[in-house]
Amino acid sequence: MIVIRGFDRALVRRTTFWSGEPGLDLWFREQASQQERRHNVRTVLAVDDDAGRVAGYCSARACETVADAAFSRGGSAERYRVPAVLIARLAVDADYQGQGIGRLLVADALERIARVSRTLGFEVVVVHALHEAAARFYLACGFRRFRDQPLSLFLTTRDLRATVAEVDPG
Repeated sequence: MIVIRGFDRALVRRTTFWSGEPGLDLWFREQASQQERRHNVRTVLAVDDDAGRVAGYCSARACETVADAAFSRGGSAERYRVPAVLIARLAVDADYQGQGIGRLLVADALERIARVSRTLGFEVVVVHALHEAAARFYLACGFRRFRDQPLSLFLTTRDLRATVAEVDPG
């Protein structure tokens, strides 16, 4: 059974994790604990309770991005910095790929971010896909592309709240 849990340094140290994306795997093994301790990022784990291993992870943090005509009011091309939440990293272990764990992690992240949007202001949730296949995954999760950065995608706070309205009607 897969459950979403907060970051667990001991579990991360003893688990094997290989997603097939070397940069994501290296960060998880060598940087995730340090970033968590420094409060730079928050990482949740999809844990296979039966096997006692990490099946996937998702990290998020606050950031700023440049407004894009795709989400700015009135669709103007005006460029300005806006507060955002970045889904910084998301990976699923190769043994668990194709089982919906990535979607589960994104849904959990969006629910958490929607709750935060009630007390912290930001305009968009942003992801920077590593490649086109990852971008298509985020498109299927409701994100839209930035017009001038095809591997960067966003979800407006308004769309975020509508997406998770059934979960958090507040």
